[in-house]
Amino acid sequence: MKNEKNSKGTLTTKERIFEASVDLFSQKGFDAVSMREIGREVGIRESSIYNHYKNKDAILESIINHLIDELGAYSLTEEEIDKLISDCPEMFFEIGSREFLNGMSNPNTEKIWRILSIEVFHNEKIKSFFVNELLESPINQWENIFTKMMKKGVIKEYDPRVLAREYFSFALYLFFEYFILKYDANYSSFMDMAYKKMIDHSNFMLESLKVENSENLKL
Repeated sequence: MKNEKNSKGTLTTKERIFEASVDLFSQKGFDAVSMREIGREVGIRESSIYNHYKNKDAILESIINHLIDELGAYSLTEEEIDKLISDCPEMFFEIGSREFLNGMSNPNTEKIWRILSIEVFHNEKIKSFFVNELLESPINQWENIFTKMMKKGVIKEYDPRVLAREYFSFALYLFFEYFILKYDANYSSFMDMAYKKMIDHSNFMLESLKVENSENLKL
């Protein structure tokens, strides 16, 4: 959800409802927060919320859509991927790691990931989002990338689906470590915590997979 501001530059009521909901849901969980509490946090009556959102589920839907938009903003195009793989595969992994982590690590987005981490266990819509956006889609993308790298002679021949799962499973480990085991609203950002670990993992994968006599692929 993009910030909608009035002529004085302050947030609109709908935006304030959105941000208050993100804060409260990330602290307490979706079910534990009432519309009345959201209204109290914003400084408006509960009834006023319904002028902007049909119900609490609609607020959650808006939060999920906002996250999808955020993730899309950090995606590389197919042309960019092809060029980086051909010209400088080590840079591709570096940029890919940075873009993935950027999509996770601004303060508001971190709160949203925390909400989804809490709600995935009992909300089917969020569970479906996780399966599609955090499992199936990234693994499919990485399978395609590893296939391209083999065709270009950058890495050894191997089952690209296995490589995709092996590579992306580390990103999921970082997600689990931060948003479930170590999450704290005052904790340093996901980018600060995860970037070096992701780069080290990429170096390991490239060193293990590079073809004999290939150029040094270390980042």
